[in-house]
Amino acid sequence: MKYFGTDGIRGVFGETLTDELAFRVGKALGEIVGEGKVIVGKDTRVSGDSLEAAISAGLTSMGVDVLLCGVLSTPAVALLTRITRLFGVVISASHNPPEYNGIKVLKGGYKIPDEMEVKIEEKIESGYFPVRSIVGRIKSFKEGRDMYIGAVLEMFRDLDLTGEMVSLDLANGATTATAKEVFEFLGAKVEVFNDSQDGLLINQGCGATHPGFLAEEMKNGRVGFTFDGDGDRVIAVDEERNVVNGDKIIGILAVGLKEEGRLSNDTVVGTVMTNGGLEDFLKERGIKLLRTKVGDKYVLEKMIESGANLGGERSGHIIILDRSTTGDGLITALELMRALKRSRRKLSDFAKEIPDYPQITKNVRRTERMSLENENLRKIVEESTSRGYRVVIRPSGTEPVVRITVEGKDREEIERIVEEISRVLES
Repeated sequence: MKYFGTDGIRGVFGETLTDELAFRVGKALGEIVGEGKVIVGKDTRVSGDSLEAAISAGLTSMGVDVLLCGVLSTPAVALLTRITRLFGVVISASHNPPEYNGIKVLKGGYKIPDEMEVKIEEKIESGYFPVRSIVGRIKSFKEGRDMYIGAVLEMFRDLDLTGEMVSLDLANGATTATAKEVFEFLGAKVEVFNDSQDGLLINQGCGATHPGFLAEEMKNGRVGFTFDGDGDRVIAVDEERNVVNGDKIIGILAVGLKEEGRLSNDTVVGTVMTNGGLEDFLKERGIKLLRTKVGDKYVLEKMIESGANLGGERSGHIIILDRSTTGDGLITALELMRALKRSRRKLSDFAKEIPDYPQITKNVRRTERMSLENENLRKIVEESTSRGYRVVIRPSGTEPVVRITVEGKDREEIERIVEEISRVLES
């Protein structure tokens, strides 16, 4: 599609993502919604106010009322749309730098399907919108934050964190509105980093894309959690200051859910990027791993298709379907704390049981002339695969790059394969 990628519309504000485009998205969505209501939330980016005003103007011009939540995470807005059965819009570029922003459209707890994204794009491209005699209104919906916090606390009413020391890196993003309060309400003593709502600081050297920050800086926490800008991802840090990635979190949760009898069909959904070490760990415990394309929407589709209730990505985007309809970093963190409390084990001990085979990812700037249908490329991949290496080459759905990932047991050979593929792509 021209505008929608794997996670909504995304781009640098003022360049590929403009107020004009946001206004037209609002009008297109408004035509689909009719005379209803749409919930709108955003992360802390400076451009969020401008895009919020533009998309709200488009919606109200089509007779739709807009309910503004202010700063609120993507999963929080998703939960609100599930409770209210309304459409929702999140203005966020997730883990991207501050100059980026994005528009995600939700309905009933889920991101809208591709068919509806196509429909919105067609309306944007046509430029024709019917005139509505009724004009919508913009209203504050600050209580949406309290509704979300209340729902999360109800989910974890059996979790007592009294005496637990927890460190949080909020990435100067959307979880600044919720995470600390929830952990403290459950009894934890909380150490917080990067809790500013200055939109110029979001994801800057912190958060889930830079987990090393929390690993170095946490002082009091026995467990640490580092979120991304819109709160749908989380990476953990154990008491020895080791980073615990999304694959390892999924492994720990899978074992915990299976022991509780909650792991549906003894199945976990991952992606082509999921580490082979996790797959072997799960197999030894009678748990099947299914792989799909990169992107939480594809993970969710495969989960629904296979009847699984746990799936996610190494990046920390994890879906626990009997808790939430989308990846929610806060819910994942609480579920991990629950698994640790039930097992009475340290996070470091649990994480060390899950092997993590050497895996290298390199980004190559994408150009119009670049082709993945390349005979030299095919030969390299086939030869590497025949020797036991796993190779994934894919265009990013959120950035203008091609991602090369190679996994295997010999790190030096992995580095050689990655560089060889890079040279072929760049030439």
